[in-house]
Amino acid sequence: MSKSDQPAFQPLEKLTLAKTGSQSILLKSRSQTVELSVLAPDLFRLRIAHGKRFSTKPSWAVSKTNWPATFTKLRQTTSQVALETALGKLTLHLKDGRWELSDAQARPLLGARRNATGFAGAQARLTCPLAEGQGIFGLGETTGTFNKRGLIREFWNLDVLGHAPAIHPSLRSLYVSIPFALSLHQSRAAGLFWDNPARQTWDLGQTHLDQWSMTAASGEIDLYLFVGPSVSEVVSRFSELTGRMPLPPRWALGYQQCRYSYETRAQFEEIARNFRRRKIPCDALYLDIHHMDGYRVFTFGKTFPKPSQMLARLSRQGFKVVTIVDPGVKEDPKFGVLKRGRALHAFVKEPNGSKDYIGKVWPGKARFPDFLNARVRQWWGREQSKLLKLGVVGFWNDMNEPANFALPTKTLPPDCRHHTDNGPLRHAPAHNLYGMQMARASRDGALAHQPDTRPFVITRAGYAGVQRHAMVWTGDNSSVWEHLADAVQMFLNLSISGLPFCGGDIGGFLDNTTPELLVRWLQMATFTPFYRNHSNIGTIAQEPWAFGSKVESICRRYIELRYQLLPYLYGLFVEAHRFGAPIMRPLFWHYQDDATAVATGDQFLLGRNLLVAPILRQGATARSVYLPRGVWFNFWTGERHEGGQHIVATAPMELIPLFARAGAIVPMSAVQQFVGEKPVDTINLHLWPGAAGALNCYEDDGASMGYTTGDFSQRKIEANFHPRGGTIKFSPVIGNRPGEVKTWRLILRDSSRKFRAQINGRPIATHFDRTTNICVLEFGESPSAMNIRLQ
Repeated sequence: MSKSDQPAFQPLEKLTLAKTGSQSILLKSRSQTVELSVLAPDLFRLRIAHGKRFSTKPSWAVSKTNWPATFTKLRQTTSQVALETALGKLTLHLKDGRWELSDAQARPLLGARRNATGFAGAQARLTCPLAEGQGIFGLGETTGTFNKRGLIREFWNLDVLGHAPAIHPSLRSLYVSIPFALSLHQSRAAGLFWDNPARQTWDLGQTHLDQWSMTAASGEIDLYLFVGPSVSEVVSRFSELTGRMPLPPRWALGYQQCRYSYETRAQFEEIARNFRRRKIPCDALYLDIHHMDGYRVFTFGKTFPKPSQMLARLSRQGFKVVTIVDPGVKEDPKFGVLKRGRALHAFVKEPNGSKDYIGKVWPGKARFPDFLNARVRQWWGREQSKLLKLGVVGFWNDMNEPANFALPTKTLPPDCRHHTDNGPLRHAPAHNLYGMQMARASRDGALAHQPDTRPFVITRAGYAGVQRHAMVWTGDNSSVWEHLADAVQMFLNLSISGLPFCGGDIGGFLDNTTPELLVRWLQMATFTPFYRNHSNIGTIAQEPWAFGSKVESICRRYIELRYQLLPYLYGLFVEAHRFGAPIMRPLFWHYQDDATAVATGDQFLLGRNLLVAPILRQGATARSVYLPRGVWFNFWTGERHEGGQHIVATAPMELIPLFARAGAIVPMSAVQQFVGEKPVDTINLHLWPGAAGALNCYEDDGASMGYTTGDFSQRKIEANFHPRGGTIKFSPVIGNRPGEVKTWRLILRDSSRKFRAQINGRPIATHFDRTTNICVLEFGESPSAMNIRLQ
């Protein structure tokens, strides 16, 4: 289409009031319909349709649709209308379509210029001003800079092979599309979510430095606007809107090993034996596509005889097995999955709707299940149950953008037909939803077969809300240092986009890793939510022992540290489940008024208490580390540092710079070879002095769905100690579930002397090590309140 043939842009203008409600305003123009509404004091919605009515189809992303009434003031003049709450205000100008989100002090947060919101044919557009110093973060899964300002990014799920910026500097799309942005300006946070799964393009100040231009190929302008003012409030409300992640099984926090591919049962079992013989903890082993019979989904081939026997044997050794599950169903008239799917009309149709579309993926010719249809998702769950019955415990959804080798677009034709829960839909507007709905089919299918067992589903593709169904890994990365560096910002931006359970392939997937790169990658990943090593066919081995005893020893040390930290990590997963808080956090999560912290994207916080500064450059044995305000302690040496400054941290091969905040409380446990190997009956509670700290200590069975009905226990631990003494307080246990913990061992870091201690007025023994400046006291568990006094 030539430029002269493109539809004219019809901006939002000349609006008239049509209807008002207690928390909404409906307006009309000659060609558009507009609604402003309030969902919460800090959450507004601006919805614009091209035509006389809105779509009645429900959102695939939004989980919460019923919101309690919010006290709202409706403001109206001859030139504008507004909705105002105690925290913010959304104003729309009737003449020229300008709109503005402002806070309670009338300071502008987000908005659009005059005649900058509207439609050009089916395409929706809006342009927002960017203020000087305004940063834009989030956007789900994207490469490039930590702050996305200055980039152009497209929301279109794409099968990308090797996506480091150095390899594809102009890459605009990846596997996951989440059109959500967090704005930070002058220490104030705000958020924007455009709920439209059609292909979107965001120009974040690249073409025009002071403009953020957004387009969607079709659909409505449906904006959810978040007032903040804190980062945590924006992300919490966004995750409340789109749903929060369920708790995974506890073993999913452990180390996981994968390769494309372990091609025989003998090779696979030898990998398992190596982990146990070498005393390297591991919980999960993965089977890539070569385990299948001719790439037929839900099958085992001849190179994996007696799979039930193999899986039972590995289970006795403490291993959980996760199999890859691709959507493409092999075009084989004798294949039962295909025959049953065809009988149910379960596959995506050709554009004319008469026949199933047949593409090409690993099995060769293949059909694609229409996962946007509930009946198809249920059928998929039934087929998947065969693997559960054999002993498979997790499902790795790959190639679900969906990938298609048959076309240069690498996906299905845009006019293919879906028969969704909400009616017929072309593939183009359904495309970004496909992977998310496949993940939904996997999770729902697992629960239908094992309703009291927590499913484990990992997906490559998704849309906003995918966290309700699966965790996300960041696909086919490369064994290059540039991609190790890019992984940090990618995980951080995913984490603040509603996806706290995320991670990438340790060591890199494509090409050959090196001993140094593997070590530095594994050190960084020890503190990320997902902890899996994965490599490509034809590359050298990169299991922890692959590069000799020195590298193996370092890898073992960090994998053991991961298992020691599981009580702390699991508590962060609970926080993510309940409040949407990231597990792995950008520094600005807790220090958004610190401009240096806001700009720092190459280090991160694990929860509130640990600061991780990974080594991201080849050959580096030291790096600059920014420590935010307060006091920080070197985790390894105990050295004390004042915050609010950069320091140089030494980092020989065996060390990653790691720091604990003054007042930090970090529960740790003994090393296990796998989760559940033995009861976690002793908690080593590490405490650092100098500031008040608090921790919510949570226990459940780590495996069942009982936590959703109250089968857990928790208590709050508060501590404040310094060289002269202090207190540690354990609240009474809440909940009826008996805990595993029988003994508490308090490890007081940076203690200058031996403390005298009392618990509820009774003296208890302490032990002081002068070489480490650590004071230790130990006492038994009690469900009642316990108050420890140090003198």
